[in-house]
Amino acid sequence: MLFDINTATGHWPFRQIPNENISELKTLLTDKGITKAAVVNTNGVFYKNCHDANLELANQISKYPDFFTGIATLNPLYPKWEKDLQDCSTQLKMKGLRLVPQYHNYNLNQACATEIVTVATELNIPIFIPSRLVDVRQRHWMDTQTTLTVDEIGALSLIVPNSRIVITECYVYPSQLKKLDGTIKYPNLYFEISRLSSAYGQEIAQIAELIGQDHLFFGTGAPFKEVTSALIKLNVMKCPEQTREQISYQNAQKLFNIN
Repeated sequence: MLFDINTATGHWPFRQIPNENISELKTLLTDKGITKAAVVNTNGVFYKNCHDANLELANQISKYPDFFTGIATLNPLYPKWEKDLQDCSTQLKMKGLRLVPQYHNYNLNQACATEIVTVATELNIPIFIPSRLVDVRQRHWMDTQTTLTVDEIGALSLIVPNSRIVITECYVYPSQLKKLDGTIKYPNLYFEISRLSSAYGQEIAQIAELIGQDHLFFGTGAPFKEVTSALIKLNVMKCPEQTREQISYQNAQKLFNIN
């Protein structure tokens, strides 16, 4: 089994993205052997009212209930976000919440970020925060140039210590995740592997050993990125088979409380 925790549907305005349609995305993933996927709606990054994108997403994935798990996108600067979050959880059955402060014009050290993460945590909803959506070195001039660091996201995780924050699209070294005394800096941070280094199969395994194998997820970044590279990283990891199984699908099942 393979549970891809980092996929997206919806339109990206700055370049053409193949397989952005939900049915095409499912075909792309299943052709690569992926059996389940968490998905966000890219439209939620750009709509004035993010919740319209969540309604779209819920309708789209209702056709594939055994394959897709919906992740909502909300902006804590939007006045009605708390009601929308409740609706996402209870009515739309979304299993996670994505925040994109670099696009929604706020910082993670602001009170609004702490508030929405606190409320989501009280609802037992994991938070997804992308370090970036695309490579900002090749960005369109109207796109953001901001990339979020592990320390920025980690600081928020310490303010809400019971939160579960999954960082997607993040490149990080094992040394960035521990203090000088060797203990973990941010115990409630989780990572997906699509941008983690797979140098000789060692680095992802080192991160798993450091922060716990239950804190890593298989993710591809589809359709923005090629799926095969993430599959190769998973396969070349020098780790026990149980760790590979946890990263492949068990950790995602536990995070979302689904089979």
